[in-house]
Formats: sequence, C-alpha cells, structure tokens
Amino acid sequence: MKLNLLALAALSLAGSHAAAATPGETCVQDLRAIAPFLLENDTGARQHLEQKGQAYFDLALATATTAAASAADGKACDAILENYARTWRKGHLHVKPGSALDIAKPAPAPARPATPGQAAPSKAPALQILSDSTVLLTLPSFHGSYRAAVASLLDTHRAALAARPNWILDVRRNGGGSDSTYAPLLPWISSDEIVTMGAEWLATPANIDGQEKVCALLAPGDQTCAAFASQAVAQMRSVKPGQYAPQQSSGTVIYTRVDTPEPRRPARVAVLVDRDCASSCEEFLLAARQSFHVKLIGRNSYGALDYSNMRLHILPSGQRHLQYATSRSARLPQLQVDLGGIMPDIYLPPPKDEAERAEEVLRVQRWLEGGTLRPNNI
Repeated sequence: MKLNLLALAALSLAGSHAAAATPGETCVQDLRAIAPFLLENDTGARQHLEQKGQAYFDLALATATTAAASAADGKACDAILENYARTWRKGHLHVKPGSALDIAKPAPAPARPATPGQAAPSKAPALQILSDSTVLLTLPSFHGSYRAAVASLLDTHRAALAARPNWILDVRRNGGGSDSTYAPLLPWISSDEIVTMGAEWLATPANIDGQEKVCALLAPGDQTCAAFASQAVAQMRSVKPGQYAPQQSSGTVIYTRVDTPEPRRPARVAVLVDRDCASSCEEFLLAARQSFHVKLIGRNSYGALDYSNMRLHILPSGQRHLQYATSRSARLPQLQVDLGGIMPDIYLPPPKDEAERAEEVLRVQRWLEGGTLRPNNI
C-alpha cells in the first residue's frame, strides 16, 4: 500500500494523545506524526523530499510502519523511529526517548566505565606542551558547558601558548555543541577577518514555541542561550508564518573583524579532524581554514551543518520526542556541507587502532617542526 507523506499532513489530530493498547500501536502513532511535522517545521525536510523523491519516502514509511506495528516494547520502537528519521537526514534529526518532564530533569551521572579501573574519556579541553616549539590543544567537545573551560585554558596558559609557534588543535571525535565555545580560539588563529555565511530561521508556531522553551529544558540559567533564543524569537516574529527570517538583522553574509587579536599568534596551526567532527565542530573548521596559517589534516568531517539549531517536539504518545532543525545555512544550495563533510587540506587514511590514532599527533608535530608526515613504520 502506498503511504503518501503529504497526505498524512491532513490526518486529524483527534485522539492522537489517547493511550495506545500495545507498544506497536503507540509506535505507529508516533511514526505517522513525524513526516507531517517535519514537512511543516523542519528546514531540510521539503528539500530532502524533492531530492530523494516521493517514492523513496513512501517506501521508507511503509517499511517503518510494518516494523513499528511489531515493536515489542518502547526501546524497540525508539530504534525503529530513529532509523526512519535517518532516512530523511543523517544528522541534526533524531527521535529520542523521554517526555518533556524527562528532558527537563538534570542529566544523570556518567555511567561507570566498562573496564574496571579505566576512566571514562574526558570531554574537557586539555593542553599539552609537546616541545619548545609545539603545543597540543585537545578539544573533544564544543558543548556550551565547556565554554568557560576553553576560555580559562587559553588565559591560564597564555605565556606558554604565545611562546610556541606551532599549534595542533585536535578536534577528532568532537560532536559539536555551541559556536560560542570555540570563539576564544579565533583571536589566536584567525587572520584578522572571518567571512561567515549566516543562517535563516523557519518561522512557524512550533518553531517559535521550541525557541521559547529550549533553554529552560536544556540549559537552565545559561544567559548566553537565553539571549540567543530571545533574538531568534524576535526574528521569527518579524515575518509571516512559513517564511524564513535571517538570524541576524544585518543580513546573511557577515564580515567579522577580530577586534583584539592576540599579539603573539602561532605561525603554523594544524587542525586534526576526522569523520566524527560534526555540527559546531564543522562551523569551527569553516572559520579556522580562512586563516593563512591554518591547515586541516585528517579525514572529511561528518556532514551535519546545513540544517541546524535543533529544537524539541514531543510526539503524540508523550513517551519520546523529535529533535529537528529550525534553521538552514545561507550557503545553500551553492556550498553544501552535509553531502560529504568538509574536506581536509591534507588527507590521512583512517587509523587502524588507538595506537595509530595517537601516532597522528606525533606525525603532525614532526611535520610542523620541519620533518615528515610519513608514519614511523614506513
């Protein structure tokens, strides 16, 4: 049976919050609510439909419906719906378990490491002096919770950083977070001006509601988040529902001068990147590579930047929620990052294991100091 996505948008919402008799029925209920919501509110959905075709999504929905109807429990349904979301877009679009109350709860303590005595990998920024001329800054996350830590690290070690002409910035496995987290790095590595293609908000009632609630849910007390969300709401309200509004009232092409560049900036900066660098990590790459002194080394980034600023929508069951994009880049369609990620200037094959991954840092250090990128065993 053909299931047309656009036709689903006309389904009545009456009874959508009624409790389903089985996990399968609840799962199907949530599944069928996804496509109509995306086509109205997600900034990439209609473009994906045009690119991939109606038949592709009809088949994806039919396959997911069959699986959802047989879901034995909520966990099985979560996996089915997440897989269906990925048929639309691989990044910045997810179905996750949890009601609105669950989302607002404080995050649980980190899980115990799988191996006794082994510490869980830290996401905090770290600095390591590799030699008299080279320093390593490891940046595993740009989450807003690390904003102060990044700024403090740069300030605390200002003398050591200024004394070393070679920097390695390791953003491998950095899944993104907030652009404001990496902002303190830019006065150190940029060439005085950065050209940024801004983004546009899709103004719909659901998206405005999502902006108004996001900080209370995910970052309570974060004034940077609150100010950003408030500006977003104001921009959205400046246009009619269904229209796009620029994130900045000044327009979508932004020329930013570094007002207070560091007086002793590094001469050579190597940014180590891999396939796990996504979202704000990719935004950092676009800014960093504009410097005359920066080279990106490693693999293509993930490709989850064209549609961003995810907000939350509770699905009809109340047992899970949709995370979807409310903005799109003004780079589109001329410069698409999501198709293949951001290419490095110098490609390194993927490491076979953790030892080879660690060796990449040593290879880059050797290269910055006048040696070769060639592996030691070749």
